[in-house]
Amino acid sequence: MVSIVYRPLAADEFDLFNRYATPPTSGVGARSRTFDEFVAAGDYRPEWTWVALDGGDVIARAAFWGPPGVPHPFSLDWFDPGTGPDRIDVGARLLQAAYAAVATPDYWSLPHPDGGRPDYLLFLPADWRERAEATADAMDRINAAEQAGLFFSRERVNVRWVAGQGLPNRSGRLNFAPVTDRQQLLTTLARVCEHSLDVEDQRQIAEGGPETAAQAIMDEVASMPGGSSRWRLAMTRSNEIVGVVMPTRNPSSATIGYLGVVPEHRGRGYVDDLISEALHQFDAEDEPVVNDQTDAANTPMLAAFDRCGYRVTGRRVVMI
Repeated sequence: MVSIVYRPLAADEFDLFNRYATPPTSGVGARSRTFDEFVAAGDYRPEWTWVALDGGDVIARAAFWGPPGVPHPFSLDWFDPGTGPDRIDVGARLLQAAYAAVATPDYWSLPHPDGGRPDYLLFLPADWRERAEATADAMDRINAAEQAGLFFSRERVNVRWVAGQGLPNRSGRLNFAPVTDRQQLLTTLARVCEHSLDVEDQRQIAEGGPETAAQAIMDEVASMPGGSSRWRLAMTRSNEIVGVVMPTRNPSSATIGYLGVVPEHRGRGYVDDLISEALHQFDAEDEPVVNDQTDAANTPMLAAFDRCGYRVTGRRVVMI
């Protein structure tokens, strides 16, 4: 019997990844672009792309993502453990081998500036818990990842606003000013995230304090291709800072990189004003869609997105 081989791709082997015979049909793991399109954009590299081979057959596969030019991947975002009776074990062994090679002692990435390892992002349909096939496909991946030593962190909800369906009204309660003072921005972000319902904000605060969390937020959003020209501080008529909104772009679409209201101004619906400001900017630039996300546990933010015309398009489990 041929033993299973777990290895990365060679430089000319990207086609091997596509030989995986049983991609899920439930929508679990579905992406907005094909694997080949991600490769063409430079987001996947051979040494970050792994397969489990049983003879000549690809029985499991995994790919780590990172923008062009970075030394280490940001996340694992493509993982199929196979469909055989030993799929959980095979998938776990594949992840163990891949993580051992990728998360080296010098590992560093913008989402993980203090070392560690890439998150696993499992993309899911919005109704994955309501459909047995999708639930089974998702749990296979979650169980294999847990067996490989990863842990559940949070579930995110993906939401989308589509141009032409109507813009939320600008209330006129706030003034918005471009960000010109990075220290003022960091101070505002530190105040916002200190009491945030976002799990990642709270993890960053627990590890390094609100200033460290604020710096991580700014660095991550600044690294996105949309730049910082759209970032705005929100202020009352008397020039009290209410919060911040950071519209930008990711590789696929317009998005709000971060937004939040400082503690003393919460409970007044100002988050709707921040979202509205971003959407009006994007609409003026003829952006066709705006894709955003928030933690499933952050129900106030989900409600604000709903009020501003967003609709849920999917979910994402994050494991670390």
